[in-house]
Amino acid sequence: MINKIIITDMQQSDISQALRMWQDQYELYCTGDKAYPDYWRKSTKEMEEFLKKKIESKTAVAARLDNVLIGYMTFDEFPFNGEKSVFCPAVAHAAVEQYKEEAYLSLYKSVSQDWANRNIFNHMWTINYNDFRLRSILYDLGFGSYVIDAFACASDIISGCCEYQIRKAGLQDIDTLFHLVEKSREYYRSAPLFLKRDQYSKKDLSEIVQNGGVFIAWEGSNAIGFINVSISQRHNIIELSVSNGGLIDEIGVYIKPEYRGKGLGKELLKNVFDYCSSNGIKGIHVDFETANLFANKFWRKYFKPMLLSVRRTVNKNIND
Repeated sequence: MINKIIITDMQQSDISQALRMWQDQYELYCTGDKAYPDYWRKSTKEMEEFLKKKIESKTAVAARLDNVLIGYMTFDEFPFNGEKSVFCPAVAHAAVEQYKEEAYLSLYKSVSQDWANRNIFNHMWTINYNDFRLRSILYDLGFGSYVIDAFACASDIISGCCEYQIRKAGLQDIDTLFHLVEKSREYYRSAPLFLKRDQYSKKDLSEIVQNGGVFIAWEGSNAIGFINVSISQRHNIIELSVSNGGLIDEIGVYIKPEYRGKGLGKELLKNVFDYCSSNGIKGIHVDFETANLFANKFWRKYFKPMLLSVRRTVNKNIND
């Protein structure tokens, strides 16, 4: 079967069929929980524009069987930690269920050869978290879990009490917040994460505090953790978050190691849910690295995973 599938450049005439294919996929895997954004099931405006641009830039390919479209894939090229990389977001691919394995293998085989020929060895995909069949296909190709995008309803009740004081940060707390964010960067650099995060200046943090909701936890005069939530201003087709939604992003969340496992994370998150509810925000989005052992366990308690990003590094000596 795989040898009968033809891979061609995607055409503008393929867009309407590709949209139906993708929405069928979204309906199947991303509508089982009220926390998932319903917007993407109803609207194709952003996706149609996305596909048009990819076709124009020649970064979209189609899988055809007997001249019928059975799958498509588009991608972005970008530097990732100084390494030439490609990324295929969740909106950028779909296949009919009947030929899913054959279509995806044919698509990846075609484009990955071109990537490797051009010394692009870092390959990244985002897929529907609940699509275990596609996850298995990619894992067999050598991809591994990297990042999860998850959603929650701001109206969900988080109960509990905490012995620590939590208050919304102000400009007078910038020095304290800067110190905690630097501690957070140290944590991300350590095993098993090994992730180098951008450094934030005090000016950067001042803007974040003024534009969003940063909450700092205190034990007396000792700052022991923080969480940051902002309100999105637009629909984001890459992470499938929506306008006027809560985003736990930028500096994210951090708790000093000696205070973890004591209910502080839950209490910080309660402040975020309360903040979003009081500002008319219905949904909240978070993404986290699966290698972040503390976060991977914590976020799954309160958020519903919807997207999974996987990553493969091709042997770098292949072109020697």
